[in-house]
Amino acid sequence: MVELSDPKGPFKEGIDNTIFIVPGIIVLLLVGFFVFKLVKSLREKNLAKEEKKKLKQQRKEKELNKKVKKK
Repeated sequence: MVELSDPKGPFKEGIDNTIFIVPGIIVLLLVGFFVFKLVKSLREKNLAKEEKKKLKQQRKEKELNKKVKKK
């Protein structure tokens, strides 16, 4: 509990810790969600790049095979 009053005073005022904990948890969940989405997006982008590279290499190999067969 966060104490807002003077410890020598007759009245004790305070704020419950849940007021700070709940928004903290929400912020952490939001940050975690966006980090997850970012990592997922980067992985998918990298995977698509690799697939494109493989397809390009396969096309090259097919063209080479066609040229070798013609000779």
